[in-house]
Amino acid sequence: ASAADPLAKRVLAAVPELASWEEWYAHPRFLANGHLHTIAAAKLRRTRAVRYYRDLVPTPDGGTLAIDLLAGVRRAAHANARSASSSLFTGGALPGAAEEEGFTQFVDTPPPFDASRPLLLLASGLGGGSQDTYVRSMAATAADRGWQVAVLNMRGCGSSPVTSPRLFSAYRGANDDVRTAVAHLRATRLGAGGVVAALGWSNSGTIVNNVMAEQATTHAGDPSHAIDAAVACATPLNMPANSANLQRPFHSAVYDVNLGKSLRTLWDAARPQYVDAATDLCVPVPRWDDASESFVADDELALAARSIREIDEAVTRRQFGYASVDDYYAAASSDQRLGQIAAPLLLLNAFDDPIVPGWSLCRALDAARANPQVVVALTSHGGHLGWCDRGDPWGGPRWTERVCCGFLEAAAA
Repeated sequence: ASAADPLAKRVLAAVPELASWEEWYAHPRFLANGHLHTIAAAKLRRTRAVRYYRDLVPTPDGGTLAIDLLAGVRRAAHANARSASSSLFTGGALPGAAEEEGFTQFVDTPPPFDASRPLLLLASGLGGGSQDTYVRSMAATAADRGWQVAVLNMRGCGSSPVTSPRLFSAYRGANDDVRTAVAHLRATRLGAGGVVAALGWSNSGTIVNNVMAEQATTHAGDPSHAIDAAVACATPLNMPANSANLQRPFHSAVYDVNLGKSLRTLWDAARPQYVDAATDLCVPVPRWDDASESFVADDELALAARSIREIDEAVTRRQFGYASVDDYYAAASSDQRLGQIAAPLLLLNAFDDPIVPGWSLCRALDAARANPQVVVALTSHGGHLGWCDRGDPWGGPRWTERVCCGFLEAAAA
């Protein structure tokens, strides 16, 4: 961003982690390789235990959104946590969740209603949910700083029920689900004029970016689902480039296979909605935008899928009306819409991210320079969804949490 832009001025004054090299991200020296950093964070990270209350929200197509409201956090405080000075962000840690009882617990009572506190909506990376380590850690940190926190599990994710023949994409369908979730949270957790921010990781970062663009264009003027500020972390902004990157031999064998496996698990949970119980064959089901139009999923390919692309061919591109997977990736890429965004947005990426490599961000960087509402922070190291801290490699990604919360607090103040 240009340091002369009003948003950048506010953010740099409030977030020292973005304003000086002394406070900039410092990776653990033994995690200088992006592949190692990504894998180690995924396998070794342990973060705070939390309690959620699951709020099941019906959708117009008969589906169900699982929104997990943060109801408790293990009492141990984050090291180096900073409290925001704005009166919008008063509050503190919620009642404790005992780590020995499990890192993610669900309770039957929702958190107390407090319309005076701003709300942060989180959405995890592809196939993940509210139980993911980095999601739990961000939820706990935001609660410490005074936010109400909710996590939107994309359809079928986070053990959420699948009650209609629809999953999610990086663009169509999922954008409507985010708006439905925000409208529900504004109606049930906030008073008039309450602050709502959103934070998405990886694929959900793409969704958040696209929602923010539509908020200023095709869905402008409706305050019921307005997002006041947003952050997208480790986002595949150029999906064709990132898809091509995942087809390299090592990337395909390590990342694509594992991500494809997680999506195959989602298909297993959703499959009864697409398959006739008597014949065990896929039947025509409604397309996402028109009940009079239908499609048939490729069950054989979905059951055997070993990559994201194969799941997208079997289900996603058919469900959401694309002629090919390549057409879907080209349409869903959010870097082409960054110029349309009219509310504060932070894009946080690592240059050594093996899934979203730095070279794929060129168009996004140009768009951010041209739009004073978009700020990009690009670290040399961090891997994909890693950003392990040098002082505590296997705890929460403290630096990114301070940056994300600090940005949203400065932008929404």
